[in-house]
Amino acid sequence: MKNAAVVCAIIIMLAGCKKDDTAPTQSQAVPPWNNGQSAEAVLGQSDLTTSGGRTTGQNTIANPWGLAIAENGTLFVVDAAAHRVLRFDNATTKANGANADGELGQPNFAGNVWDYGAGSNTPSAKGFNEPISVALDALGNLYVVDRGNGRVLRFNNAASTANGGSADAVFGKQDFTTKGFGTTQNTMFTPQSVAVDPQGNLFVADGSNNRVLRFDNAAAKPSGANADGVLGQTDFTTNTKDAKAEKLADPISVAVDKHGNLYVGERGNSRVLIYLNAAAKANGAAADIVLGKQNFTDGSAPSFLASDSTLSLPYALAVDKNDNLYVADGGYNRVLVFYSAPAKKNGAKADAVLGKKDFITSVNTGATADNISQAFGVAVHSSSGKLFVSCYTNERVLRFQAKSSLVP
Repeated sequence: MKNAAVVCAIIIMLAGCKKDDTAPTQSQAVPPWNNGQSAEAVLGQSDLTTSGGRTTGQNTIANPWGLAIAENGTLFVVDAAAHRVLRFDNATTKANGANADGELGQPNFAGNVWDYGAGSNTPSAKGFNEPISVALDALGNLYVVDRGNGRVLRFNNAASTANGGSADAVFGKQDFTTKGFGTTQNTMFTPQSVAVDPQGNLFVADGSNNRVLRFDNAAAKPSGANADGVLGQTDFTTNTKDAKAEKLADPISVAVDKHGNLYVGERGNSRVLIYLNAAAKANGAAADIVLGKQNFTDGSAPSFLASDSTLSLPYALAVDKNDNLYVADGGYNRVLVFYSAPAKKNGAKADAVLGKKDFITSVNTGATADNISQAFGVAVHSSSGKLFVSCYTNERVLRFQAKSSLVP
């Protein structure tokens, strides 16, 4: 009997050593992130242990918010308090505290006035009033959520736009000088976030209207164009909120993956919804997956205690080329990572956490290489494995390096 057991063990061992010609899944491969790993570099501060300042300059960021990064490594950073968007060329290799290479919204790096270009709190094609989110399309066009003016501005070929240059189109308003808010097919009420899918469709989280608007082929649309679709509402004139699969409550973040799946973070319901093949959805269609809650009808406030399956203020979202979802969980001062997010079940647990040592810690511990304080922005550069996170309270943007490939 003893000999038989030994033989069985040998057979099992040999079987485990047999070459498998199939490609390993990500769950079998080396995970790209370690819980609580340290950042490798910082922008907006001279080192990884300095915070504060709130100055407006070429190498400072008063209030970092939304982030967007191009394939060539050009990073755009929203500096909300200075009413500007900074551009860092080759951001994947920038040294700590490096200067920005360009900016939009101000005529120079010392400027911080709102609605630059018009004055007297009048909107213009050049200025912002509390920008909050940015997104890039495949053509290099940059979309900026100008929240205070209730609009989204498009800058064509943004990396080549001169400092303080004018936008090329506006969405949510008929022209660059119109003010106000609305609930129609071509107006917005406190827009919060933008994302662009591989086909060039623009998605806008229209926060106070409790909806996400879709503008097809946004790069070709003129100023004041109508939206082509809406999620969270059945039509363009309703703005009620609820906790259901087909409703939204104060959406504050959006992201789109390479397949065209849309991710929507909600402040009101403390959750992230996933709409598979979003551009093909009918108006008011139901979401397919929910994260942060166990079901679609739970609209409860976030728990005082953080966990691996709960969210508090999902301020920003990003998805890499391996379909890993990054959630800037501002209320819990961290970034959660959900591997292969479109395949997750409702209420699934996160696979990794950055900015905290574990899933239950949420307290801000100051400016260190491994601490995130109020994560308000996130962007991922898959080919280099770099992740950028806006650390709002510490007035900096942290750069993390993945441990394994983010490209399939």
